[in-house]
Amino acid sequence: MNPKRSILGANGAFTLVEVLLAAVVMLVGVVGMIDAIKIGSEMLDLSRRQTVAIQIIHGEIDRVRLSSWTDVQQLPATSSYDLSNTDFQGISQGFLCTRVVADERTDLKKITYTVTWKGNTGRSYSRSSSTYVGKNGLYVAYQRS
Repeated sequence: MNPKRSILGANGAFTLVEVLLAAVVMLVGVVGMIDAIKIGSEMLDLSRRQTVAIQIIHGEIDRVRLSSWTDVQQLPATSSYDLSNTDFQGISQGFLCTRVVADERTDLKKITYTVTWKGNTGRSYSRSSSTYVGKNGLYVAYQRS
């Protein structure tokens, strides 16, 4: 009996269907890994940009907190500015900050900062925070998404 014939008989090789099925399973696994990497990258980008937005808001709130009551009273009711040309230009490319000043009472103002940006997928995001500034130095801040 020829040893090659018994090893390479009808049961010794994979069929074309088995090879194609294995290739499809591998393809699904590779596509799944690529999607997982893409989703992870988007989450890291969003997390980094949220951190930058919060830092920008806190910096703006600190700037107002250090201002005199006269300066706070002179703030316009609404203003928006692009942060690309400010002190933050290295990290704040593409961020837009909006400040809304509202009178709560004659000696108390509510100032709300909203920072908006687009993620790497093109979706718009925003972070917002408000503070109350009083004539006698009252200072409270809270955040919401």
